[in-house]
Amino acid sequence: MIGGGDIGTTLCARLAAENKDVVLVEASEERLRQLRTAVDVQVVHGSGASPRVLREAGLDNAEMLIAVTDCDEVNLIACLVAAQESVIPTKIARVRDPDLAAAVPGIFGDDPLDLNINPEEEAAHTILKTLKAPGAVGVFEFAGGRVQVVVFTVDEPCDAVGVVLADLKPKLEIECNIVAVSRDEALLIPDGKTQIRQGDTLYAAGRPDALAALAELLGKKSIPPRRIVISGGGNTTYYLARLLDAEEDVTAKIIEPDAERCKYLVENLKRGVVLQGHGTDAALLREENIESADAFLALTRDDEDNILSALFAKRSGAGKVMALVNKPSYVPLVSAIGIDAVVSPNRAAVSAILHFIRKGKVVSVTAVGEEAAEALEIVALETSELVGKPLRDADFKDAIVGAIVRGDDVIIPAGNDVIETGDHVVIFALRSAIPRLERQMMVQLQYF
Repeated sequence: MIGGGDIGTTLCARLAAENKDVVLVEASEERLRQLRTAVDVQVVHGSGASPRVLREAGLDNAEMLIAVTDCDEVNLIACLVAAQESVIPTKIARVRDPDLAAAVPGIFGDDPLDLNINPEEEAAHTILKTLKAPGAVGVFEFAGGRVQVVVFTVDEPCDAVGVVLADLKPKLEIECNIVAVSRDEALLIPDGKTQIRQGDTLYAAGRPDALAALAELLGKKSIPPRRIVISGGGNTTYYLARLLDAEEDVTAKIIEPDAERCKYLVENLKRGVVLQGHGTDAALLREENIESADAFLALTRDDEDNILSALFAKRSGAGKVMALVNKPSYVPLVSAIGIDAVVSPNRAAVSAILHFIRKGKVVSVTAVGEEAAEALEIVALETSELVGKPLRDADFKDAIVGAIVRGDDVIIPAGNDVIETGDHVVIFALRSAIPRLERQMMVQLQYF
């Protein structure tokens, strides 16, 4: 692991907890001292771009190299050194600069990167999906978008309060499964007797149309946002604005303090308005009629500025309000003060890397709930102990099947349903349940 920032530290902690053999390379002595007490892995001081440091860290015996420093160039050089000086099956690099990311295939030639992570681009796709989903504060897609896990907050009195989860499908005709409930600062795997309470955060799995019906039961607005105000003109905003260019009837205003960056955005985006200013400037936001915005997105590089501007927008009457926050300790605070959703490019990067770590028949992995759980899409193997038996007889612990995709059909399973060989199974599991779940599904971990 090259780089001991938020992404590197999170991944090291996850892998160490699963008894993986991890060596972390970090250039900052101060950060290194913090890491020695924060994560239970071997640490090596030095630059990830140095062949000598990489050999000292055990490059010749490594089976995977993950370069996630804040410097794109260091990440790419580390992977190039790995390609030239050893045989490593998997090389992963974080590359944030759009122009450099486009040049990566030509740089690596015949021995390409296995994964070129662009957290800001991943975050932009997540934001767009969340904007489109009625009432959602988070959206994760599986099976090519046919199944979603959507996060809803029960923040107002509504028809759903007091409903028992077992009644959603037979009585209310809503074809979805509530796979997790965040309640009293704990993430719970519910059962059919669990009641929906005001203050809950629900993780619901199902087809998009069914989840829209659940949103209606929760009292969420179904009108998609048309007028969007964005604070910050960084890479996340750039990628999002390009996506919004393709959306009809959507107008976006971008507020960015740097004049050169404003010029770059104007020259490289087809639509939208770019204003030079600060997203924390209350007078500017009032001038731009923030109270009538359907959505306000605080996407600067400064977590604190994002929280402040998002809070002001929310209290001014803006519709859906989202803030980019990378510091994990800030996430509970953001939800508590009324901001609708948190965007984390770092979390997007962690999810992408976990997919490569969970090798075998794991199609996709998404880290959720402040890294407390994972939503996985797994192909059921013939030898899996979960195949061929009713789900009620399966020995699940701290895990739940949210959906089964069989051919063109999406099945929202109940206790009588059976997993068949070749099914794509969407499972929500607490982190403690992941190793056991992998054994049950007979996922062969290629590298570990």
